[in-house]
Amino acid sequence: MQRHTLALIADGLLAALPRRSSLSILRPAVSMTRYRIAVAASLSAFTLLVMAGCSSAVGTSGPAKISPSASAGQTYASKAFVVRLTVTVDASLKSPPALDSRNLLYWDAAKSSVNKVRFLVSTNLYRPGSSISEAPPKDYLKYLQGLTSQGLELSNVVKITVDGHPATLMTVTSNSADHGFFDGSLGCPNTGATQDTGAGHAEGCYGFIPDYFLRLAVIPVGNTTLLAWARTSHPHPDQAFFAMFERMLNSVRFR
Repeated sequence: MQRHTLALIADGLLAALPRRSSLSILRPAVSMTRYRIAVAASLSAFTLLVMAGCSSAVGTSGPAKISPSASAGQTYASKAFVVRLTVTVDASLKSPPALDSRNLLYWDAAKSSVNKVRFLVSTNLYRPGSSISEAPPKDYLKYLQGLTSQGLELSNVVKITVDGHPATLMTVTSNSADHGFFDGSLGCPNTGATQDTGAGHAEGCYGFIPDYFLRLAVIPVGNTTLLAWARTSHPHPDQAFFAMFERMLNSVRFR
């Protein structure tokens, strides 16, 4: 289209210029050179005008829209945690973590008192309905699956990998009428931790109660098992928080 427009303008320009008589053939070569320079200059000026017009026409659609970026996260490298790792912490979590200890690493949500993320390497646990502490099972996944006969509900179970390590991700809650039946059944960060899951202690044992959903990953790492989960309300589950947690798992790198 642009070439066609330029050709028409050039034809019109040449037609508008005064025709040379036969006498002009006898003019010196300098006159002919000046004539050609004038024509070339005129054509150049019109070319710039046409190109500017075309550029203006294209620009009328307005500025290009930029998609909003996802909330930026910060990379955190564990300090005291027994499984050395780095992880990208979403902006929806308070940072630095609330606790980075030998067996427990955790974050609380920035705008929720319910939503939390926990990384745990259990030192001991309490089987459902028992007050006797025992060593954590060698096969954590099989252990948890066995608790379904006692009222533990597992759903949305999928196989994943965390930095190349095969793992299992599931949603867990308790259907037990006894609110404290599963206290300490997930695990404890130290052997002196209180068994009561609802006690509110910073390093108490963890279990399952009907009030919450856990999106739990069971990750065998070497000779131990890393348990990582996100917690949300059972009456009002936060699927966006679970999705954030899964992105967080995908960012984990063991050191």
